[in-house]
Amino acid sequence: MGIASKSAIAALAGLFIASFAPQASAQDAVRDAAIHKCILEAQTRHPDVSNPSNQRNRTDAYKSCMAAAGLAP
Repeated sequence: MGIASKSAIAALAGLFIASFAPQASAQDAVRDAAIHKCILEAQTRHPDVSNPSNQRNRTDAYKSCMAAAGLAP
């Protein structure tokens, strides 16, 4: 295989990988927004974490919010 062939294969591989980057960034942005929203919601519903029961309730609220958004917690 010549240098030109290797360069062409490398360039195509790079373009292939780069084509997935914008999609991943958009998915990351959606997930980040959901995480932020769900954390705020859980903190608002159960503000006092000194009580272990509230800590569990906050965790459950976060998980429920993420599931409602269709994402894993």
